[in-house]
Amino acid sequence: MSIYIILMASTTMLLAAYIGIVVYRIKNNQVTTSRLLNVIFSFCLIAFKAYLQTTKGFGIMSAVGQSVGFVYAFIVPAIIVVFLVNKFKFNSEEFFSSWFFTQICCLFVIATH
Repeated sequence: MSIYIILMASTTMLLAAYIGIVVYRIKNNQVTTSRLLNVIFSFCLIAFKAYLQTTKGFGIMSAVGQSVGFVYAFIVPAIIVVFLVNKFKFNSEEFFSSWFFTQICCLFVIATH
């Protein structure tokens, strides 16, 4: 992979996480901060990614393992942004909103590749 692609992807994930925090602070909506919605969305992403991997010829356990690692890797930008925006304090509602928006980016990545 090119360094430019890695920088672009990292910047996009951090920006999506920040947009999640901004949306939470402006709208203070309960949809993006719902833990249940985030967990269900992540399991749906894992199932979708695993299905796509099995159609490519991977074994079921290998596909699920790759999918879990891929989907939950998108938590890292959300955690980084929440800590930086809140001056190294953790706010769970902002984290779940941030994670929701990074999962939307994850869905775009899965759907396009």
